[in-house]
Amino acid sequence: MALLVTATLTFGAAVSAGAPPPAPRPTSTAASPEAPDPHPPAGGRAPNGAVPGGELLASRGVLKPAGSPPLPTHLSARAWVLTDLDSGEILAARDPHGRYQPASILKILTAITVLPRLAGKRTVEISHSAATTEGSAVGLLAGARYTVDQLFSALMLVSGNDAAMALAQAYGGKGGAAKTVQDMNQLAQRLGAYDTLVQTASGLDGWQQLTSAYDMALVLRAAVDQPRLIAYDRQLSATYPRKRSRFGKVGGYQFDNQSARFLQTVPGALLAKIGYTDAAQHTYLAAAQRNGRRLGVILLRAQRTPLDQDQQAAALLNWGFKRAANSGVGVLAGPIAATAPTTDPTTAPSGRPSSSSPAEAPASLPSSRPATASAERGRAPLVSGAVGAAVVALGTTGAVLSRTRRRARRRR
Repeated sequence: MALLVTATLTFGAAVSAGAPPPAPRPTSTAASPEAPDPHPPAGGRAPNGAVPGGELLASRGVLKPAGSPPLPTHLSARAWVLTDLDSGEILAARDPHGRYQPASILKILTAITVLPRLAGKRTVEISHSAATTEGSAVGLLAGARYTVDQLFSALMLVSGNDAAMALAQAYGGKGGAAKTVQDMNQLAQRLGAYDTLVQTASGLDGWQQLTSAYDMALVLRAAVDQPRLIAYDRQLSATYPRKRSRFGKVGGYQFDNQSARFLQTVPGALLAKIGYTDAAQHTYLAAAQRNGRRLGVILLRAQRTPLDQDQQAAALLNWGFKRAANSGVGVLAGPIAATAPTTDPTTAPSGRPSSSSPAEAPASLPSSRPATASAERGRAPLVSGAVGAAVVALGTTGAVLSRTRRRARRRR
């Protein structure tokens, strides 16, 4: 128990109730951090001063229920969360409220912010600033027009930063991408994601742009309830026709889904998104459904060895689906009012910490809300090309375009 007490006392000690955690200060003149922070900050507290999801989640070590089987090996993420997306129960976690750069899994927050207000058939003229956004790109031609459906395909399949900027500018209107970032921050607060501060719609690093595995689990829970977003993400490939504008022309081409292996090999796979920047390292977000349960996993600051991220996520999901409901270490609490009771819903752990890891703390926690009596959800087939009215089928093929700007090595 001493480990947990220590973690709780150090968690957000300098943070007043409801205030965002202190933002790190730039340590160089670079526009964004170029390496991982060796000491990622702890998260903030909810408006009522409590640790969102339960005091146990203040731990910066590994958390799993007492008496549960050993966790999968080769989990390289510095922080991760495995959660039941229907009941909100957190099945296991490591440093769930530690604050890290999200890289491109932040695009899921971008998507659930802008998607409700952007019709799929709407066309968007690509600005020069969107077309030249640094990092990974699908190859949008400045001055050309693309449908929102096409832009979402690029956002989800190849993590196009140019598509993220184009969607953010279309959503923001006269307020531009800054309006989108503002609304992303507001949505994060409404979801109860109090560790999150957004600076870019693409996930490209900013000095203050941080999130936590807990917060991204809240975002994932909102995302899996949007069928249109699921449809975009589950395409195996998409195509762009040739385009011409005052800035030039580009031939038609095809691009494939970076998450195809997860979607094709994991039973019940629903959604997956990868990310990478120099400061974030590898990040990953995924969800699957089996036997009426939907589980989600978030990996922050991971490495792709000895197992790739999708394989690490799959192993955690398999472990979680074998676990009975109502046996976890915390809950996805959602928004918490300043006047909400601060009583910790967690049950004090019994027995000694598991011997599988010196930092591992056992816990047990009944879910704070009843498990959803959801109907049996069959595994939807993967789609290629059109997905109902949500995704436009395009007929031409070619090679995917990708640009890498200065200080953007493999940024996705």
